[in-house]
Amino acid sequence: MKKCILLQTSIVLFSLLSVASASAETTNKTTPTPEMIDLTQWQLAWSDEFEYPNSQLDQNWISQNGPTENAWVLSSRWRDNAVVKDGVLHLMSKKENRGGQEWTTGNIWSKRAFHYGYYEARYKYAGAYGTNNSFWFWPKQGVAEGEKACEIDINEGHYPNVMNTNVHNWTDTYTLPNGRETHSDNQLHHTLMGQPDHTIALRNTIKTKKIRLRSQNPASIHINEFRVFAPSSSGYPNAFDEKQMTTVTNLALAEDVSLVTNGIYSRLVSKEEFAIDDRIDTRWVSEKHGDKFIELSWEQEKSIGAIQFINGWLQESGPSKGFYRNLITDYQIDYYDGNKWVEIANYDAANVADFSEEYHTYGLAWDKDYFKFYLDGKLYHTMRNEVCFSETTMLFSLAILKAAIAGPVSDDIDGTSMAIDWVRYHTKKP
Repeated sequence: MKKCILLQTSIVLFSLLSVASASAETTNKTTPTPEMIDLTQWQLAWSDEFEYPNSQLDQNWISQNGPTENAWVLSSRWRDNAVVKDGVLHLMSKKENRGGQEWTTGNIWSKRAFHYGYYEARYKYAGAYGTNNSFWFWPKQGVAEGEKACEIDINEGHYPNVMNTNVHNWTDTYTLPNGRETHSDNQLHHTLMGQPDHTIALRNTIKTKKIRLRSQNPASIHINEFRVFAPSSSGYPNAFDEKQMTTVTNLALAEDVSLVTNGIYSRLVSKEEFAIDDRIDTRWVSEKHGDKFIELSWEQEKSIGAIQFINGWLQESGPSKGFYRNLITDYQIDYYDGNKWVEIANYDAANVADFSEEYHTYGLAWDKDYFKFYLDGKLYHTMRNEVCFSETTMLFSLAILKAAIAGPVSDDIDGTSMAIDWVRYHTKKP
């Protein structure tokens, strides 16, 4: 099989797709054309297509064999869990006690070092929450005097379609007021598939004193506005049209409403009340780990015809200007009937885009000035390079993470794998 001519999955970057349970419109009336990587300006300098027997993997790569020291990782990692089969490298996950940890996974790092260039790898995520599917750089060969210990995460992918980029400076540490030592990083979550606005119009009016939204989103959820509408015979407004809001009653603004959430993410400007402050330019950002929820309750029973919310983080600059990232991966909306919680609607972003079922290409153009991150050849994030100037080592890692960093850990992980089709390194043509 000639993998170079395989067609990419026909998922459009930044697509804004409708939700089965929602009547939705978005602010993106037109879709800007993302900048594409122009490979005619680059030359292939190195690649691994994994078109060989499993035993030959060790010619280019080294595998971890033993426990993982990182406190957030629940899996030890072994060469046995890195298996080449039919032109694909599978980093396997297994529920087994080995190396003092309850799970095993696989990872590899390159025998050679790399420097500036354009890197891309085509792979699928492991198909379960709780997994971290990483394509990254770390100086396994050591850090020379005067250089920085730099980590570049091209993508730490979380099921179903979350991408995470990060650049760490592990050399220049500093101490926080609480005494904890930390370092400079630039961690960003990019959930680009889906839509920011969801409107759930109920077929039958319900009466209740409580409504809630719950989510197991791997990162914080961002709620710009959460609305609960009284029944309306004329329908419900576009989520972004403030003028239309005057035609319906938003019970989230009622005088007897109370609001409870799972907390706020302190590293961003956020307050719980921003979720229901009648402004879409503010947002509640939930606590980062564990189950996320927002719950509204009223002293007097209310008749409810629809629930609407806007989520995500609107990009106001850069290559993804005008789009929302950090879109929610899942939710369930319930009402309390006086005895129990009853589900109204649910959403699963895997129905929009499932990166464990679809191959995608994750790329990085790295030079002395910038990092440019690509999905399927389309630029989606740019940041300045202020720390990474030295040769480094390429890694692929599958990990199982604690504290619901990548979502809840369950037996669904057992037997899944991060499947890597190929990896390529390009340098600029003279």
